[in-house]
Amino acid sequence: MSGSSDMSHGSHAVCFYFVSLSINVSDVSENIADLAGRIRPSLIRLYLAMRRHTPIPEYTAAQASALATLVDHGPLRMGELADRESIRMPTATALVDGLCKADLVERTPDPADRRAVQVALTDHGRDVLRRVGSERDVVLTRALADLSDEHRDALAAAAPALQALRDRLDKPDRASASPDHRK
Repeated sequence: MSGSSDMSHGSHAVCFYFVSLSINVSDVSENIADLAGRIRPSLIRLYLAMRRHTPIPEYTAAQASALATLVDHGPLRMGELADRESIRMPTATALVDGLCKADLVERTPDPADRRAVQVALTDHGRDVLRRVGSERDVVLTRALADLSDEHRDALAAAAPALQALRDRLDKPDRASASPDHRK
């Protein structure tokens, strides 16, 4: 677990340091912090294993994240996409340019403001995402088949909690974002 303990004022405060973001979780129980430290490596390795077992020549990991955001939220303005991806506008523009060149997304006029554009999935983009999803389902199904019934039951029981965790992590957290992240 990457972290350090802070013994200030006689209490045990746990701080985690990720890149340049410091999160003080002294108000969170040590059990929750321990759980975070135990599941984080597995979540990261699961993601990397899925990418390794189903390489995708059509797009990069950063582009995959933007595509997943568009799947989850529908067409978005560039600024909204940049916010949701926690990237700067020039990065979002370059990302979308690459996705447009691959015919995975298109820029369309925003119906609420014709001066603005939205980024939306193309039919080809949806087809590629369906194919990749199916390939990943096959890989995951094979891996799950190799587990014990007990482990599969535990994963099934954890699925709603994992979805809730994903939903929480997907929410743009403006309090922790740098004020100039979209410049």
